[in-house]
Amino acid sequence: MDTPFSLPSAYRLASTRRWGRTQGLTVTPTGAARGRREFLCFRPGFYLSLGHVTHLEESREVYRSGDFIKLHFRLEGESRVGQPGSTGAQTVSAMSVSTLLQPPGAAKEEFFASEVRERSVTLCCSRDFLSEELGLLELPPDGPFGAFMQARPDRFELLRFPLSTAQHEIADALLDDASGDRFRGLYAEAKAFELLHGFLTRGFGDAPVDGATAAARERLAPLKDHIDTHLGEVFDMRSLARRFGLSESRLARGFRQAYGSSLFEYVARARLARARVLLEQGRRSVTEIALDVGYGHAANFSTAFKRHFGLSPQAARQAARSGHGGH
Repeated sequence: MDTPFSLPSAYRLASTRRWGRTQGLTVTPTGAARGRREFLCFRPGFYLSLGHVTHLEESREVYRSGDFIKLHFRLEGESRVGQPGSTGAQTVSAMSVSTLLQPPGAAKEEFFASEVRERSVTLCCSRDFLSEELGLLELPPDGPFGAFMQARPDRFELLRFPLSTAQHEIADALLDDASGDRFRGLYAEAKAFELLHGFLTRGFGDAPVDGATAAARERLAPLKDHIDTHLGEVFDMRSLARRFGLSESRLARGFRQAYGSSLFEYVARARLARARVLLEQGRRSVTEIALDVGYGHAANFSTAFKRHFGLSPQAARQAARSGHGGH
């Protein structure tokens, strides 16, 4: 299979697949990491990269750039992104969207700390695709897409924006979509267009993650880390606010500003995401996992899991064993 995109360093080809005109391939880490990256090319100049990777040690990935603009949706994990040899690397945080412009042929390097679990979706669009397929040359949008259409980038530029609830839901659905679906190419392309349309029409070019949002994330990072490492606990707003020196109203308002959802919406998603990882590892019962991630009853957990992922805990475990949909 021809690869119409740049594959990351430190990965090897694991499998290839076609869904009609959609080309798909999966690569797995060669270093101290586990998981996979999937690439789905829908047509020349329009593809998705799906990342499900746990970095067990500090790691570095390098990508070569074509004439693309990259739109990155980071659901979990943090990294630093820059150019090889540059001292100006920028942080890409969980619950963020970033756009990357870079001169064609330039390299991008990304650093991950140890024990970072990354879940991300990257949408890549070439100038020809945006011009010829979507007509954006005649109707250039504002923001980074407009800048990309007006001229080839002559410098590395990364802009960051808050991840909306709608974007999170679409990206989460793409990451959790099973590769065994024989209509996956159609489904994934529709979702990719939905992400692109939402970004182009919602005016994110005027609202990068800086100022108040960045300050809120920095202020609430210890609280979010506490939640992520204690998902089996019972959380209530009053206790969390007292523990981290905030009023309840400031905590609720700040968390939504920082991460694009309410605190308890985040907790629910984080518990189910953790549960899926434990299920796919296959070493514990459904009841044990339910208790581990904070559910008092396995039946309630199974109902929430199926509502969120579209399949039961047992089906998710079986899909992982058969090689479809595991992280």
